[in-house]
Amino acid sequence: MNLKFLKLKGLLFCCLTAATATAQPPARVMLDDFTTITTWQNMGGTENPEENIYWSRCGSFPDASRPDGYCAKLTFDAAGREAEFGMGNNRVFLQKLDENAEGIRLQVNPCGFNTRFTADLKLSDGELIRTAYVPASGDGWREIFIPFPKEKIAGRHPFSVYRLVVWFSGPARGEIFFDDVEVDFKKLPEDLAPLTAEPVYRKLGWRPGEQVTPEYLFRNRLSTPFSGEITVKGAGKEFTRKIELPPYGLCYQQFDFGSFDTQEPHPVAVAFGGEPLHLGWISVFEPNSGPVNKRPMWFSVEDQELNNCYEEGVLHASWLPLLGVDMIRAGLMGNAQMAKGKLRAEALRKLWTPPIEAGVKLLIDYAGYMPPWVIRPNPTSPLDCRWEEFDALMTEFAKFFGAMPEARYFEFINEPNLNHSRTMTDDYLTALSRLYPIFKKHAPHVKITTGGFCPAIPGSQPQFIERLLARPEIFDVIAYHEHGNYPHYRFTFDIVKKIAGPGHKPIINTEAATRSFMAAPREFYAQADQLVRKITYSKAVGMEYYNWFMMQDYWDKGIGADDTFSLVTVYNQPKPSFLAYAELIRQLSNRDFSGMAELDPLLEAFRFTGETDEVTVVWEKRRADGLKFVLRSDVPVLRTDIYGNTRTLKPQNGLVTVESASLPFYLKAPKGKLQAQPRLLSFRDGLAAVPGERVKTVVTLVNPLPQALRYRLKLGGRSFSGELKRGESREIPVNVTIPAEQLHGESVIPAELILSDRNGKVFEDSLPIPYVCCVEIPEKGAPEKTVVLDSPAALRELVFVPTIPRWSGKEDLSATLSFSWSGEGLHVRCRVTDQEHNGDHTGPHIWKNDSIQFGLDPMNGRNWSEYTFSLTGDGAATWNHNPPEGFKSGKFDGACSVTRRGNLTEYSFTIPPERLGFELKDGTQFRIALLINDSDGGIRSRTMLFFDGLDGHKDTGKFGLVQLRSGRRK
Repeated sequence: MNLKFLKLKGLLFCCLTAATATAQPPARVMLDDFTTITTWQNMGGTENPEENIYWSRCGSFPDASRPDGYCAKLTFDAAGREAEFGMGNNRVFLQKLDENAEGIRLQVNPCGFNTRFTADLKLSDGELIRTAYVPASGDGWREIFIPFPKEKIAGRHPFSVYRLVVWFSGPARGEIFFDDVEVDFKKLPEDLAPLTAEPVYRKLGWRPGEQVTPEYLFRNRLSTPFSGEITVKGAGKEFTRKIELPPYGLCYQQFDFGSFDTQEPHPVAVAFGGEPLHLGWISVFEPNSGPVNKRPMWFSVEDQELNNCYEEGVLHASWLPLLGVDMIRAGLMGNAQMAKGKLRAEALRKLWTPPIEAGVKLLIDYAGYMPPWVIRPNPTSPLDCRWEEFDALMTEFAKFFGAMPEARYFEFINEPNLNHSRTMTDDYLTALSRLYPIFKKHAPHVKITTGGFCPAIPGSQPQFIERLLARPEIFDVIAYHEHGNYPHYRFTFDIVKKIAGPGHKPIINTEAATRSFMAAPREFYAQADQLVRKITYSKAVGMEYYNWFMMQDYWDKGIGADDTFSLVTVYNQPKPSFLAYAELIRQLSNRDFSGMAELDPLLEAFRFTGETDEVTVVWEKRRADGLKFVLRSDVPVLRTDIYGNTRTLKPQNGLVTVESASLPFYLKAPKGKLQAQPRLLSFRDGLAAVPGERVKTVVTLVNPLPQALRYRLKLGGRSFSGELKRGESREIPVNVTIPAEQLHGESVIPAELILSDRNGKVFEDSLPIPYVCCVEIPEKGAPEKTVVLDSPAALRELVFVPTIPRWSGKEDLSATLSFSWSGEGLHVRCRVTDQEHNGDHTGPHIWKNDSIQFGLDPMNGRNWSEYTFSLTGDGAATWNHNPPEGFKSGKFDGACSVTRRGNLTEYSFTIPPERLGFELKDGTQFRIALLINDSDGGIRSRTMLFFDGLDGHKDTGKFGLVQLRSGRRK
């Protein structure tokens, strides 16, 4: 008996499955119930080359008859007498199965077809084995069970479900359905909770003022009833609720967070027994209602709709107007025309109808692949073509896009410079030179772009980019890719511009993003920060188009995928970056770059002008908590944060005080009304000091107004007063004490300033004065100063999937650091506590092991350097990835030791003077960063860091300032 959707007071929906007469296993682990509206990737099988489908054939499908409202649909076209179709999903693959796993249980509706189901399993030694085939035929839902071959798996755990395979008995075309793919266990694995929680998609987010009511689906994994309390915590609220479920039961729970006046993404955690079941977001934002931009730079996002099932593609297209982008980068490959003259035109039109109806234009990314009738036998490159047939292929595409006004760009081959086939460069130039006139004839409105090449990476084919850009007559636009952070993004753009030379064709970025990773909210905020910086810079330097990669994360899809570049999580929850992109589009649409604004030494600011007003995009070069700055304006200024919340700043006698922020923000005022103002208060020579230090220094006070003023300054518990003539500055000796508990980095000394003239106060505000709190590195032999990393504040979780346990505390990963210096060099000692050590990688890849990375920037124009240290089976291993001047990358030849006893690994190394790039003496300042990699189970799952800037793409601006201190200093 099934009782479906029992409703309790409008909030609780339970589906209770009664125990049957047959004995039930102790546990079932759901691999996919398809409620996240996801896709299973095509993974082999019998293809009909003329099949009119051009998207993933298997994925979520709404079905009101199913207990949770969703199932999977498999669309097929079997041209032969019999056929097999394979499909897989990375989230399924990531679930590691132990010796207690019995088999796969799933619900199937064969829809009248004669089918058999089997699964390919990947064992711990890498071998793929296939289970027995289980028949399923007839019409309507029924349950099948695919047992695991225990005798083949024995001793080869853990293993994974690599793909599900469906066999059809004869020529057939249509669709079948399946659902609730689970694994039966004799005993629930110890690392899995008895309860699961996943968000239910109802809408992408909530507007300000709307009632925020996220809903979650809870499932009992056990064959016995479940009763326990869960907590939901986020947005300043916490809910505790008792969940009671029958064996393998499920229920829906809704939580009322009330309404919010401000736009903001709120991290939310669902937990049971103190352990997270789900980490996600509830987002409050004002959506756009379609494209608002009327001219370049075009704002774009990529969705790879051809890799989604059709229903998921339709869902994603519904998000495009909310985001407000102008275009999408749409995917295409040569398999759209596997038979000459038989383009899958109907399928392509259906594929792109949802985004076109959402109001966007298309950049067509012909990513690659030449069909068999075009490519030569035994080709020397992926483009070693029969050129007459290549022309025929491109003519079909050009005619098709010539009748599609929404198609605006055609990008030919994804990252072509990374292919090192023998004749690739010559073949690519030939191909591009042949397709260019074909498109000009049949689709003149479509601009031809170079393939999005990747500059400044070791894997680039020598001279590919240079030879390509030397042929501007065969393309309209230069396209390149860059996923690095903002400084590296600027660096690679300069490289492209330099190679292209003066008078170059327009430059666009067709693939650019930054990972958010999966767990720590600060990494999601950092992604939003990078998005604003990179897109702002792109518009400022005159790019014609910018594409963010991608709309939704896809780590749950392709086997081995790990990317979290996107704007929306796999659970259909917008990240902070989605909100940031929507607001940036509102702020910068239909504006032109009008120059840099020098607002403060710690800030970078780009000014964009519209018809009547100006918007200045502002961010901190390095984080400076509490920073304020003063600008000149005689009219109110609108300050809008990264998500779209606006405050009006009223001037005081032509001066406006602005609070900075950790994330970029916008300042809007009428044209020419907002001007820079030098700091009213500053330390004369700058101030860099260590925690607990008392410093004698001088504060410079500037008169910003055209009249004589009286001042009163409060700083360090004292008051200073006096007079300032017009245009005068005053130097005031002060004593400053740095708090002993002050965190290292940019900070401020609190100060209050009142300025008055003969008529009374003209300006009054708190104006903290910036300084840098340094790390002190004592001379060798002086008392040691240690740094302890053992809290979540220093931790960065890189993944959050159920199969990878989260950080469990100090014994899981923590460290104690100490630094010193002598004439022999800079000495570093790092003691890492970690219950598991992995050191399988060698050479330049040892950073993937349990290891430490150390970066050093001399801050004097010389090269910064980076080193990695690890313990492998051959002993201590080192690598100098980014060498200092005069050295080459490779093994580090300096003093180094790495030892391990129990769960403690001790790293000790010395960077000798000739590698430092600065003088070893008292008072020398430079920047460092240290990163600890934790590779539990061989997967780089988390890091701990002492200053940022090393993980992922490098940014020495995030390194921490340190200062050498002599043991003789009093």
